[in-house]
Amino acid sequence: MKSVQVVPAQHVMKACPEQSELIPQPKLAGNGCCCVCCGGTPADITVEKIKKHGNASTRWIQKRDGRVIEYYVYGSEEPDAKIFIQVAGDMSSAKTFPELPSIVKVLKDKNVKAISVQISGFGFTSCDPNRRIGDWAKSDVDPVLEAEGIGKDVPLMIEGTSLGSLHCYSLMHHYQDRVAAAHFQVPALARDLAKDLNAKEGNPKMLDTKLMGCNCTGKYSSTCFLIPGACCSPCLHCCCSCMLPQVASGMKELTKLEGYATIKEEYGFEAWKVMSDHGVKHCFANSCSGQIHNVYLKQIYEKWGFHPFDDIKLENVQKMKIMISYGEKDPVSPENHGEYMAKFYTEKCNKDGKMWKNVDPSEVVGNDHGGKCLVNVRPGGHEAHFIAFFKGELLKKFLEL
Repeated sequence: MKSVQVVPAQHVMKACPEQSELIPQPKLAGNGCCCVCCGGTPADITVEKIKKHGNASTRWIQKRDGRVIEYYVYGSEEPDAKIFIQVAGDMSSAKTFPELPSIVKVLKDKNVKAISVQISGFGFTSCDPNRRIGDWAKSDVDPVLEAEGIGKDVPLMIEGTSLGSLHCYSLMHHYQDRVAAAHFQVPALARDLAKDLNAKEGNPKMLDTKLMGCNCTGKYSSTCFLIPGACCSPCLHCCCSCMLPQVASGMKELTKLEGYATIKEEYGFEAWKVMSDHGVKHCFANSCSGQIHNVYLKQIYEKWGFHPFDDIKLENVQKMKIMISYGEKDPVSPENHGEYMAKFYTEKCNKDGKMWKNVDPSEVVGNDHGGKCLVNVRPGGHEAHFIAFFKGELLKKFLEL
């Protein structure tokens, strides 16, 4: 009898599948550390855990390769709402945004529907240790947009903060013919890109090439254990992992920022508690493997797989409304990275290449293609724009550009 080949049913990208509908998740090898906290394999992500740690905006999908992607949908519920993708930074979570009433209010007022996709390995998104920044939009965001029924020709607005700014570039590159507006908050460029730009300009000190203020390459963090003399050794990460609970309580330092009290006075919420409970704690709710696989690994800060200034077509950039917000003397996201981006996009998007800095969006005079660039820079390092962010003022400024 002739055998009949059965074609497997196509995997449908469904939002919020039940546990019984999940297929096996990919297993990750540990790095040899005897402590489970940093060297072990992350536990499977379950629907029960997602629901337990989530909120009314929580959604999730499972990709065809078995990886689970957690994301949040919030803001306007109108059918004609504009689509906005937000990406959180390191030791934070996509859950943070819908927990900020000020952010949600601005989105509803401006008829904007926001989607925040959890970074690989953070919260309840599966790790993807071999990924590149350039692959993230296609790998993790495409299936989310598919599940949400957002068409491939729908315009997008995008935003990334700190580590999220790297992922924002992935969005800008992948969706370059759809991106209408982009906001980079305390952004950083890839180390190898910074080196190449320095060489091109003949100035080795033009752009800082350090990673988070140090020279660690992240080369060994998940490949082997106890590398002598390597500050990115899993031994150090194991110690750091044990101290992660202290990071959440450290968010209380935000109360020392100038103007912090006005957040609660005007909006009635405690910003540091939101960052602690829904940012840091949620980031590590399933495991700390994302911190190791995705943050300290070399390919996150090098070899993105595309050149953000050469591989995003000029004709696309000139149509975008771009806002760059960076801090003076930032030890994490170098000030000169934000400064370089500000000059680059000012030249491409503003009339006569004039830089508009710390002004109202209505004052910016863009080019003849629909593009504009607004630059926000102030003292305060990495926290320079935190108060404006928490109060929704930074978002409002971006959406009005």
